[in-house]
Amino acid sequence: MSSNKNIYIGAMSGTSHDAIDVSILKIEKDITLDFFHSKRIPNSLRTRIKNIIEQDSVTLVELGQLNKKIGYLFAQAINESIVKAKINRNKIKCVAISGQTIRHDVASANPFSMQIGDPNVVCNEIGLTTISDFRNMHISLGGEGAPLVPEFHNELFHSSRKSKIILNIGGIANYSYIKNKNHFWGSDVGPGNALIDAYCQKYLDRPFDRDGKIASKGKVISRELRRLLLHKFFKQKFPKSTGKELFNLNILSKQFLKESPENILATLVEFTAMSVDKSIKANNHTFDEFIVCGGGGKNKFLIKRLAAILNNEVVLSNAYGHDIQAIESMAFAWMGYKRINNQVMKVQLGKNKFNKGLLGSIIQAKP
Repeated sequence: MSSNKNIYIGAMSGTSHDAIDVSILKIEKDITLDFFHSKRIPNSLRTRIKNIIEQDSVTLVELGQLNKKIGYLFAQAINESIVKAKINRNKIKCVAISGQTIRHDVASANPFSMQIGDPNVVCNEIGLTTISDFRNMHISLGGEGAPLVPEFHNELFHSSRKSKIILNIGGIANYSYIKNKNHFWGSDVGPGNALIDAYCQKYLDRPFDRDGKIASKGKVISRELRRLLLHKFFKQKFPKSTGKELFNLNILSKQFLKESPENILATLVEFTAMSVDKSIKANNHTFDEFIVCGGGGKNKFLIKRLAAILNNEVVLSNAYGHDIQAIESMAFAWMGYKRINNQVMKVQLGKNKFNKGLLGSIIQAKP
């Protein structure tokens, strides 16, 4: 390793709010993932986060305390990663974080995205320059604040010969369309794992449907599927963004929830898969390769249904040497690299409209 600071760390907690993922990158001519670590968020904190999102209610005291607690948890995850990876801190240029999103509201007159996990706490606890608040700068430049990953997907996967779709399935699903090095596009498309996992946690006392085994034994309830696909989100113009404030169990009908777990989960898997297909067709995106990353890639039944509905091979990013679980935190490490080196990023305003700007706020580590 050279004597220059060429190590960048990205840390984030996605819409599934189950863990803090940390990626340690070496960025020189190429992007190399040196180490990946995932730290589980304690169940008590997960429950508090879930309740705040779904109930859209929190006291100022609780919000302030939770902001600090999540900040300390981020710092722990980052420090653990540095120790486990045996990285010399003097080689680390910066750490970039995307805290835990608890509200994403870009449809109002004053759009905003709210993350908790105080970056001041993180910076002080890890002793490294920390960059945060990428989403609100994105919004200020005219974007949606999400998804932020299309430009990184382009950097990682572009090919001069093949157009690609990179589908990230977290709590919310988003995809990037990459035509070539200079032409990329991205948008949220629907619920991802959000409804599947929420049902498992509330009604089956399990965190998720491993491999989609329960769903694979059920049948789709067509009436509920048609109703879900009429949700107002699918009528909004692209590009767009969403969160669990829209896609939670409250959107499911009471009659549907009387069905068997197998049928309910089969229907929710179909809803996620059809949301993706619906979005791709709406944007007339033809592609040579379809690549999946994010935790939803572990749901074998969901991947099978995606392939069937798309009538196309669906490949996990692992086949390209990129761990499905690591890509999003890798993206934030790369965005930290861009910001600390004062390199602008593209902010998508419409189908072929972009703005440019520096994303992220820098907090310098104390001397």
